Amino acid sequence: MKTPAFLESTWVQADWDRFLVLANDPALQQAKCYYNCGWMRFEMSPVGPAHAAANSLIAQIISLYAYTHSIGLVSYINVSLRRPGLQEAQPDLAYYLSEQSPLPDWSNSPIDLRTTAVPALVVEVSATTLQDDLAAKRQLYGRLGVREYWVVDTAGKQVLLFAAVGDGGILQAQEESAVLPGLTSDLLAQALRLGTDEGDTAAIRFILEREG
Repeated sequence: MKTPAFLESTWVQADWDRFLVLANDPALQQAKCYYNCGWMRFEMSPVGPAHAAANSLIAQIISLYAYTHSIGLVSYINVSLRRPGLQEAQPDLAYYLSEQSPLPDWSNSPIDLRTTAVPALVVEVSATTLQDDLAAKRQLYGRLGVREYWVVDTAGKQVLLFAAVGDGGILQAQEESAVLPGLTSDLLAQALRLGTDEGDTAAIRFILEREG
């Protein structure tokens, strides 16, 4: 199957209809798709061990930390968040607090943010996309209205936290999570490094034995 012609991993000006044609093309079903007010981006890079391992570890930490602290979460991996005609994003991880309403329906369609709440937390794992995740995607998630955004830098082995400030759609750097109080950028970075050196169990034990 022939892959459509477009610039990969680059923001390209396009209208919504053009974006949908590409997003629905079977040849691009493995791509991550983003759209922000007239600009689209498709990422086709293969996922290597660093990205895959960091994604798995952070997901486990979030879920187990939420469980041990009685924080109700609904989680999604690689889900599409869509505000038709305006924005679309496909974060590595997305989390709703269980009290948010309305929560997404059980379907295989993108989450329609016109009729569904916006995730409280989204995570991008950055192996080859760090600068874009910190800039253009940070702006996109701010416009979508997420409460909190994490960027996992696999090369630097750090986790950068950003939170919404006011109603302007601006995500500003923070040291501690508001969605998962007690989890800080420093603790998550230490866990990421520990996971790289000693494996997931050591990293998760480190987090769960800390009380913030």
